[in-house]
Amino acid sequence: MILKKTTALLIALVSSITVAQENISTTKNNFNFIGVGYTIGQTMRPLSIYPEIKNQQGIDITLGTTTFEKDSWAKLLNYPKTGILLSYADFGNQEKVGYGITLMPFFDFGILNKITNRIRFQVGLGGSYNNLIYDKVNNPGNHAISTHFTWAFRSFLYYDLVHRKDFNLKIGAGLTHFSNGHTRWPNLGLNSYLATIKTEFNYTKNTLPLPEETTEIGSSETQTYYTTRFGFGQKTLYRNYNSLKNVYTASFGIGRIKNRTFKYGLSFYYRFYEDYYDYIKEKDSIITTHFPKLANHPYQNATAFGIFSNCEILINHFSVEAALGINLYKPAYKLDWYVNNGSYTESGYIAEEFGTQAKIKKYISSRLGLRYYAITAKKAPQHNVFIAANINANLGQADFSELSFGYVYSPKSKNK
Repeated sequence: MILKKTTALLIALVSSITVAQENISTTKNNFNFIGVGYTIGQTMRPLSIYPEIKNQQGIDITLGTTTFEKDSWAKLLNYPKTGILLSYADFGNQEKVGYGITLMPFFDFGILNKITNRIRFQVGLGGSYNNLIYDKVNNPGNHAISTHFTWAFRSFLYYDLVHRKDFNLKIGAGLTHFSNGHTRWPNLGLNSYLATIKTEFNYTKNTLPLPEETTEIGSSETQTYYTTRFGFGQKTLYRNYNSLKNVYTASFGIGRIKNRTFKYGLSFYYRFYEDYYDYIKEKDSIITTHFPKLANHPYQNATAFGIFSNCEILINHFSVEAALGINLYKPAYKLDWYVNNGSYTESGYIAEEFGTQAKIKKYISSRLGLRYYAITAKKAPQHNVFIAANINANLGQADFSELSFGYVYSPKSKNK
């Protein structure tokens, strides 16, 4: 799921970059907007024992802005809408599944702009509060959510039925996803497919004359950057070892910043998994029977390191980050796969074979999250620090949630 969401986000950004090369001319209005929407759809049942659910219904409120100014990020992304979304969702069973309240930043891009200005794609990543969670005694069937606070993801495609200067009426369709990022079991996630109708009211701030010019992305300002990051994550190993453990992370990287907007690079990372270490040290029957070699060097075998390529979209103080990497060393993942992929039968626990899918997940890592920089990207600072929240995954399956701090050094920019 995480990798699919990352791909959808990157497709949206690439689409916006393509249309950004069109001529920006005449007069544009800066405006704020408020939107109110109604959604209806279906939440997918992850297991047959999951509680019966009716249609999901919800209400969302969006507060945002579009700014036609000379900020590099706005011009290169074809002046997207940005803002905050607050939503309430009734998942269709108030007794067993309950409701969710979500708060997230979002980005809203026009697509197919050469054909029409009525089609837009909106994507958001944030957090959610869910009032009902899994409980072994009182709510044993709700395997989707086991923590009140979860990650939340949303992507919608909209079409403007009514498109005016001060008012829009939209219809759309999309999906939402909620999961806790592997911090507690069970965590199969809530996935919903929804249709929506939405109104937006635009409030003009001021009018700016824009020069008739083409934004030539090939003629750009670039910076080289060097960065280091240290993080603290949390996860649980599996349903029978369901205590929250820490993951300690570090990375060092180099890359380029283009037009004070697009940041991309290559990094080396190191991780130490406390849950792997503690479980290996305890030497229960699974370790002694199936993974005795891990017990010879528990600290070493509880570590992982590798390389990843990452990209960011810089929007003043904030950025959206996505990364795809290769685990060069992660020996305990075979243990992870063994305890999380199998079934209980009359003869005992039978794990799935460590086949092609498992081997791919062992070596491919992915990452998605948000950053806040102390100094805005508009100033192209030589020194900057940031705080970030990310969800890390083994390919598309959640690995751990992480909070990190980092430093970026960028020598003076060079104009090509």
